[in-house]
Amino acid sequence: MAVSKYEKNGQIFWRVYIDLRGRKNSRTRIQKRINGITSEREARTEEKRLLRELTERISGLEAKGVRWIDVIERWVRQQELYPTQRLAATTIQDYEAVLRNWTKPWLERMAADLNRGDAREIFRQVEDAGRSARFRRGLKYTINMVYCWGIEERIINGVHQSPVFGLEIEPDREEKRPEILTIVEIRTLLRKAKEQKHPWYPIWVGAIFTGCRSGELHQLKRSDLEVIPRELAIEEDQKPFDKRRYGFLRVRRSWNTRAKQAGPTKAGYWRNVPVSSEFYWFLIHELRVEERKPEDYLFPRFSDWNKGEQARILRGFCIANRIPSVKFHALRACFATQLISTGIPATVVMKICGWRDLKTMQRYIRLAGIDEAGATETLRFIPTEEAVMEKVVSMYDHRKK
Repeated sequence: MAVSKYEKNGQIFWRVYIDLRGRKNSRTRIQKRINGITSEREARTEEKRLLRELTERISGLEAKGVRWIDVIERWVRQQELYPTQRLAATTIQDYEAVLRNWTKPWLERMAADLNRGDAREIFRQVEDAGRSARFRRGLKYTINMVYCWGIEERIINGVHQSPVFGLEIEPDREEKRPEILTIVEIRTLLRKAKEQKHPWYPIWVGAIFTGCRSGELHQLKRSDLEVIPRELAIEEDQKPFDKRRYGFLRVRRSWNTRAKQAGPTKAGYWRNVPVSSEFYWFLIHELRVEERKPEDYLFPRFSDWNKGEQARILRGFCIANRIPSVKFHALRACFATQLISTGIPATVVMKICGWRDLKTMQRYIRLAGIDEAGATETLRFIPTEEAVMEKVVSMYDHRKK
């Protein structure tokens, strides 16, 4: 607060300046300046009036809570101080970045003042930017999660639901088909990779036969492979692939490209992946894993893999060999859809792949087409030859008559 005088065009004037901060939150701040007052007495009177006015305004603001940016920052701090298995550190960073980027018009506004109209405006901008319905649904989920946390923690006052509550996300006008390879394309990919002795061939085999994420494959070690006793193993002169099970891989760790370190899996828990006889044969006879020490990694190590370049490597190979270009994560989708299409229950595939959410699983069920398979078998419209022949008139019999 201050009353000061100044000179302008040879005449003395007085100004009043008020700067108030909230008691509960120092970031809540109001400033106001009035110039051109002709006497000190009038300036003192104006100072008192302005102080009362701004005090009431800042009290009203504090009663509403905090700004949206404050809610975001407090939520991030809460997650960092009290980490849970539900959200990985990189996921928290991604959520924060998404909120800062796509709700930028809200950042300096009081969170309690945000309403559904503000939310519609945000999502119109996101759609105009060409982001998919799936991305918009993810953004809605993130806003809702952080805003509801603010209500529960009593830092957003006077409201009982988030501004995106009940907001409908319209589907894309033309849905983009997910990247995935057919069984023929999978075989072509692996055959050409083997013929060309591509260094990533073992890694692609591992991804297709296990459904593991790239970071999980990166951290698999010899000790994670549980195998049957040697006397039951496949002999060199036998047909290498039969229907017996030969053990499993225990997936416990994952490589974090951004943090450049190993950590827990995305789901936060370990899981078992069955090893088929064909993949077991590959591990034993092509990768020769039995000759390795327990602490040795299962697959080759590349600097490009450490840096997270696995998608670029795979796309380049696909384009060069006239195979549909897919990202590395699509190999996981190939694994899931092939299992589902052969009749493996979705709940089993969820356990193997480490999915908690059935909605994610439904996407792969749709890709596999398992729900629609055989649905049209009851339709019988095309006439048989016997039915056609019944209507044919013999010319010989016709002449006779």
